[in-house]
Amino acid sequence: MTAVATQLVGSVLFTDLVGFTEFNDVSGDAAAVRVLDHQRRLIDGVLERHPGSRLVKELGDGLMIWSPDAPGAISSASEFLAAVDTERDAGSFPLAVRLGIHHGSVTERGHDVVGQTVNIAARISALAGPSELLVSDEVLAACGGSQLRGVEPVGPVSVKGVATPVWLHRIELVTATP
Repeated sequence: MTAVATQLVGSVLFTDLVGFTEFNDVSGDAAAVRVLDHQRRLIDGVLERHPGSRLVKELGDGLMIWSPDAPGAISSASEFLAAVDTERDAGSFPLAVRLGIHHGSVTERGHDVVGQTVNIAARISALAGPSELLVSDEVLAACGGSQLRGVEPVGPVSVKGVATPVWLHRIELVTATP
């Protein structure tokens, strides 16, 4: 049976645990699974505070999250990053996280979302450093009148599989206010 495809506009957030493969190699599968379970509890707590945002899927040690609006995506990403960093600083989470967000149209297939917006968001997260949130120009434009603090231009970057450069911005732990 074929899933019905629906067009949506929103923001896609990808996360990636920095150094997870090495951690798994040194610490073993059981410890790796505990980290993934801890990560899931952290993101579930964040998403409870952001109606409409949802975990689309877990991708190994990464997460794919869809949000109906860019300010909500930035807020979710910032809260998740802060939670991971707080847990890491306390010694209860061994790894840092990198995050990337892109905004645009996606095609919803069942519970999944696909499309070029998804592809670009994944590439953006791969460019982020540990404890870093990168967003595209499209994310900032979709924020409209929201007040964002801590936005630092990174500039245009070449993204694998995309013909034109993508303008990126680094966002320090911020919250979007309507």
